[in-house]
Amino acid sequence: MNLNIYTIKDAKAGTYAQPFYSVNNTTAIRSFTVSVKDPQNPLSAYPEDFSLWHLGTYNDITGKLVGNDPEFVANTAQQVEEGEE
Repeated sequence: MNLNIYTIKDAKAGTYAQPFYSVNNTTAIRSFTVSVKDPQNPLSAYPEDFSLWHLGTYNDITGKLVGNDPEFVANTAQQVEEGEE
């Protein structure tokens, strides 16, 4: 199965977090949104600083990684606003 590889970028630090896997953008955004809304998660303190990026794919049968330049998916400020509707 191909899994998508994602990371969270910290705009203030100028760094990307350790990558994680998700089935597609929709499930990655859902996980990202849960993290942003969790008051125990550091993302919730400064949501405007963080954004979600797609890095490529990983095939868990062949072990093959296919990377791409980081592609913007969503930012936490959007996710907090959309979640409040």
